[in-house]
Amino acid sequence: MKKVIPAVLAASLTFGGLAFPLNHTFAAEKVKYDQQLKTPSSIIGLWKAPEGVSKQEALYAFLQSKASLFKSTGNAKDQFKIVKEQVDSNTNTTHFRTVEQYNGIPIYGSAQTTALDKDNNVFAFFGKVTPNLARAVIPTTATVSKDEAIQVAKQNIEEQIGEVNYYDGDIDSDLMIYPYKGKNYLAYVIKASTSKPEPGYWHYFIDATNGNIIHSFNAIQEALPENPDPVQARGMDIFGKLQTFQAVKDPNTGAHYLFDGTRSKGVHTFNAMHLGTDIFIILSALLGYTGDEVKSPSNFFYDPAAVSAHINAEKVYDYYQKTFKRNSLDDKGMKIISSVHIGDKWNNAAWNGKQMLYGDGDGQRMISLSGGLDVIGHEMTHGVISNTADLEYEGESGALNESLADIMGSFIENKTDEGLWLMGEDIWTPDIPGDGLRSLSDPASVYIGGYTESGYYPDHYSQRYLGDQDHGGVHVNSSINNKAAYLLTQGGTHYGVTVQGIGKAKAEKIFYRALTLYLTSSSDFSQMRQAMTQAARDLYPDKNGAPSAEVQAINDAYDAVGVY
Repeated sequence: MKKVIPAVLAASLTFGGLAFPLNHTFAAEKVKYDQQLKTPSSIIGLWKAPEGVSKQEALYAFLQSKASLFKSTGNAKDQFKIVKEQVDSNTNTTHFRTVEQYNGIPIYGSAQTTALDKDNNVFAFFGKVTPNLARAVIPTTATVSKDEAIQVAKQNIEEQIGEVNYYDGDIDSDLMIYPYKGKNYLAYVIKASTSKPEPGYWHYFIDATNGNIIHSFNAIQEALPENPDPVQARGMDIFGKLQTFQAVKDPNTGAHYLFDGTRSKGVHTFNAMHLGTDIFIILSALLGYTGDEVKSPSNFFYDPAAVSAHINAEKVYDYYQKTFKRNSLDDKGMKIISSVHIGDKWNNAAWNGKQMLYGDGDGQRMISLSGGLDVIGHEMTHGVISNTADLEYEGESGALNESLADIMGSFIENKTDEGLWLMGEDIWTPDIPGDGLRSLSDPASVYIGGYTESGYYPDHYSQRYLGDQDHGGVHVNSSINNKAAYLLTQGGTHYGVTVQGIGKAKAEKIFYRALTLYLTSSSDFSQMRQAMTQAARDLYPDKNGAPSAEVQAINDAYDAVGVY
């Protein structure tokens, strides 16, 4: 049955028989090049560290040793800045995230990941490296201030959506080198989140030498009483099912609030009160504002949309904590904030860079989106992505951003029937059973309109959308990687390629490892395949020169969707 999808839910390399277990028998180096930069996008193979060096010294020695491949004439310590060092105790490996910099200024979208074994030998590198960077002539002195650049962005936002009285949290602004359409700019990269008059996660690139807007896009993926007492509460979800969950009680007034303080810094659910697209101002909530709290005089809550958002956010938190030992979306215990009743019959859900937003739906195309566990898993996974690989929300990296949110949302929902592979089936078209917003198992069964020649979601790289709409096809092309995920997990034959599925338990661990350790902000489909292969090889090493069943399944799955 063909299904129609709305346009609103914001909500490579074949390694063949290369043997590369984590105990590192020596292997020939495999290098794949970025087609545009002509520098390596991945290097797989053992580089032996000098004796007696530290991990960071080994990292820089490796990067310096590849200067000719990177077309670099400068010092590696000057060119690459370490932004994160992560130890994986399960495999006894260390993973560095670096960014390129020019005269101390970071380069936007130029990120790398490098993996070291227990002896500080490098066995994997992924990312983008700017060729001939030391010879480049790029302005490094800003004549426009940070505040002036923010004002330019705010003025342009208001030209699009009207006056913004409050922004959700601080407006982020970083001075960076911004490569755009063949030219390098000194630019302020500004990110601002809005709720009223319209939800948005605005990205602006403001020329720091003249204040002009170089590029911009909206990347929306589309307060408590003092010393409250934790209580167990109950309430009906949107499907009429009685749920039990954590809340708090004001010991002075007896009022109860939808705040769960048992999970890190908390799971906090608010009510937007249908005031257009008005949402809570997060800073006000943190300062104790309770005007729009979800409040009840007893431990029974009567707002099904809020109950659903609250219980589902708890479930997503628990999934990441129990499956991957991840401490909330940022792995540092950040508060999980959700807002329900956005606007009037809003058929959407979104992560705006700060929190989750859920509309009530119009009752025909959708019902309250907070009732879809996979939808909430999708939106909260955007929060995980923004705190790990931080995939840019344009082009292929944006399609991977959307796809990984779909994939992890499906794994979180954990159904045992075909519903596992339908996105949003519980909240989509309530009068039509068995359909969903997207299908991971059969993307080409869902109609999307004029984006593709067939009019349906692509299930092969050769059918991908190449236009500028949808931020370069971030939703449209997400289906390609979604299909690979389905084949990897369940198995099947696609375009003549047969894949032996490895099951959900293994697949979810490989996807999470690829996301958190190997993907970078500008990763494309080919690099997704490389990252998946390396993640699988970490967990399921090759034996006697032959790839493990898990690595072979990844090779086959990406062959089947035409990603190499």
